[in-house]
Amino acid sequence: MVGWKIALLVVAVAALAWGAFELGRASAGYFVVSSMLERFDLRKRTQALESENSALRHRVTVAELGQKVDQQAQTDAQQMMGELQAETARQKQELQFYRGLVVRQYGSGVLRVQELRVRAEDEERHFLVLITLVQAATRDTIANGTVTFSVEGLQGKVPVTLALADLEIDKRKQFPFSLRFFQQIEVPIVLPVEFQPERLHVEYRLGRNPEPTKQTFDWRVEGGPEAAAL
Repeated sequence: MVGWKIALLVVAVAALAWGAFELGRASAGYFVVSSMLERFDLRKRTQALESENSALRHRVTVAELGQKVDQQAQTDAQQMMGELQAETARQKQELQFYRGLVVRQYGSGVLRVQELRVRAEDEERHFLVLITLVQAATRDTIANGTVTFSVEGLQGKVPVTLALADLEIDKRKQFPFSLRFFQQIEVPIVLPVEFQPERLHVEYRLGRNPEPTKQTFDWRVEGGPEAAAL
């Protein structure tokens, strides 16, 4: 009787031990799977964070580069503006200096032919007359008007004065001008056969002024003695 009880107790203890072993194995398996799932999820989150961090670093790099470019562009623009302002100031000083020289030589408010040149063209008896008008103004006033000229000379042995319309290629009678300080006007002409030019008589009018201003120059083809105003 006692032996039977001992055998039953041994079986019960063995059953409890086996149950505890199986429960331990099951619990261990559960925790391993759970741990693996957590590690997998953590790895995915880490990869996502690393990708986001990389994108943020790229954006920061681009922003810093853009800022450097903007700063350099601003520096270059400021330097260029400073140089332009200095150049403008220098040109204004030179302009005032030369304007003062012209005013001292010719007087204030005077418009005149500063230079007249005659240049021979390739074709025979074709010439280019270059008239340089100068205004000796103390202020930035614009002079508008027209200029024309005639050529005095000999046709054979007969004194003749030919108007611009008789000489200019397109038969124009006058040329307009509009200047603040100076302007060069180019007039192509053709001289008649056997005509010997001696002088050019230049006339120019300011605005609607009916009375022209006149200046006379000796005929001198470029390369010879310079023409002198008479």
